[in-house]
Amino acid sequence: MRNDEESEDRNLRSAEMPYEADRTEQKGPNSRATPQDELFPEDTGTCPLPVRHAIAALIKRRYISAEDDRVAWEGLMSDPDLVRSRLADCLLTLKLSRSAGIALAQQVELEDNTVPYKIKSITYFNNVQSLLITQLVTKYFADTAAGESVVWVEREEMYETMMRLFEDASDVAYSDQLMKQAISAMERNHYLRAVGDDRYQIMPIVGVVYTLDEIRALLARYGVGAETPEGESGHE
Repeated sequence: MRNDEESEDRNLRSAEMPYEADRTEQKGPNSRATPQDELFPEDTGTCPLPVRHAIAALIKRRYISAEDDRVAWEGLMSDPDLVRSRLADCLLTLKLSRSAGIALAQQVELEDNTVPYKIKSITYFNNVQSLLITQLVTKYFADTAAGESVVWVEREEMYETMMRLFEDASDVAYSDQLMKQAISAMERNHYLRAVGDDRYQIMPIVGVVYTLDEIRALLARYGVGAETPEGESGHE
């Protein structure tokens, strides 16, 4: 009698094993987490730690660069499709330029405008800042198309561009304050890097954030007839 019970027990265990295997497989190809991958109590995440670094950096700072954040960049490069998928879950898209070493998270636009506000958009720049960014992007594309690997701009050049909005202004001090604030805004957004009192490097991110068509539209908005070079913005 005991032998019959043991045999039945073995049969039941064998019948359960395929079910357990099936349940494990149902996690899907993107579920990379296993019990030993848990990083903290109740960790239900399925991404490796380097990928999580990349996702967190993109959401927090909006962009990462290979030069400034090697850990996040290498995490992104380890599985860009997974990062893109997880950003999509947050209603964000990924712009990636491997050649420039820049990755940018952007808010999606839905027809019903139900997207929660997560990432500050560059479209919220004021008129002075918007005009300045058109100059920076135009110069960046022109100089890189001419073979320059690093693009520079002088403070005086930027002032000359922004002064188009203040030709009839009577308050010179106020105008000067707005132009200084515009340059500071470009530095905060990592579009400019100061290399001296009056000289700045135009950072490669400007070529990823804006396309040439967008720059032409902004130039037309301000009635500026400057031409932008032909070509693509270099995404991917």
